[in-house]
Amino acid sequence: MNFQDISNTPNSILQGILKVESRKTAVSKRETKKRLLNKIKTPSVPLKNLSLSEIKKSSDKKLYTVVSLFSGAGGSSTGYKMSGGDIRLVSDFQETCIKNYLHNYPNTPYICSDIRNLTGNKILASIEMKPRELDILDGSPPCPPFSMSGLKQKGWNKTKTVYGKLQTNIEDLTFDFINIAKIIQPKVIVCENVKGLTMAPVKRHFEKMLNGFQGNGYQTIYKVFNSVDYGVPQKRERVFIISIRDDVLEKLGHQITGLIFPTFNSRVFPEPLTDTYTLRDAIFYLLKDKKNMDESRILENVLKSQSKYDLVKKLPKNPIAYQSVGDVSPNGSLFQTRRVPWDEPSHCLLEKGLETTFFSHLHPELDRGFTTYEAMRIMGLPKNYELVGTLDEKLGMIGLMVAPPQMFHISKTIYENILKLL
Repeated sequence: MNFQDISNTPNSILQGILKVESRKTAVSKRETKKRLLNKIKTPSVPLKNLSLSEIKKSSDKKLYTVVSLFSGAGGSSTGYKMSGGDIRLVSDFQETCIKNYLHNYPNTPYICSDIRNLTGNKILASIEMKPRELDILDGSPPCPPFSMSGLKQKGWNKTKTVYGKLQTNIEDLTFDFINIAKIIQPKVIVCENVKGLTMAPVKRHFEKMLNGFQGNGYQTIYKVFNSVDYGVPQKRERVFIISIRDDVLEKLGHQITGLIFPTFNSRVFPEPLTDTYTLRDAIFYLLKDKKNMDESRILENVLKSQSKYDLVKKLPKNPIAYQSVGDVSPNGSLFQTRRVPWDEPSHCLLEKGLETTFFSHLHPELDRGFTTYEAMRIMGLPKNYELVGTLDEKLGMIGLMVAPPQMFHISKTIYENILKLL
């Protein structure tokens, strides 16, 4: 065995060596655990991405009506359409999101506006409905103030650029959504956000939101869902706040008295599926897709120009357990830049993590981030969904979406157990 003389090595370098060796031990433990537990199970039903024509066929059934605020580029709407939802109106303040929404779902009525400039009466006039007639009001208010990777309360009560526009107090936009719901009085309200909203130190803010929905004449419950349990090849945890109008619950036989909340969880929360899908199921075939591989070469060249490229090259290809750049970085930085094995679901895709500035989500065997085509498959979008704009705009829009298959299962459950029975 050869021994290296380290007697004259500076202490700072020694500490760096020790940290890297410690992280190598952590990687070894992850791999050992994965070898013991990882029994790759073939899904009973192959992963299938529907086409836009198939989704249109489902939506044309018009089983129930939906207005979607903070609609983004169409993630949640796609899920509603899959379960027969009739999207009467969408709204988002980003022109690029509305442009992409209409690119895939042309002729959809829309309002491109800051929610603070919207009113419930304006929306009712647009959809030609009266209060209490709409079935579902959907919304996914901006998540940066509550994201587990964000600044949380440090970024509150400030004016700053968010999604390319100057915004003030975006942590309060859910209350604007609640005020609109108060006027529209839909039968059901679905509000989606990041898991971090349910955790300290912002949980008090979360409870204020719940009370806001409740105070408008609704019973409100919430649950953190992981999209991997609902046909999405991605570990994406999001909280869904679901409010049902008191009179709707009473019609379904629930007692609304005092502080005794009805037990209606089973009416709105779908059971997890038995199949789990992986990156191999979702994107392996794209290695032979010309458009995908053309974009792949662009992303590889972009990463080669960045300082962390040398660290990324050190990560093994198709590892047994996920690998982090932090495992090979002397100072432990870039720990969120990770490579996940083919036979595992992706980690949660993030807006900034997908963009070329960060490249937090590494391909299983290529030194680059995910392409737009791969990211769309991992998010569960239709196989012929198209996005327009710059590369980073397209990647960022995908990272902000609600995974359509997850919303499909939630909305289908709401329709079958509530709206269909009225």
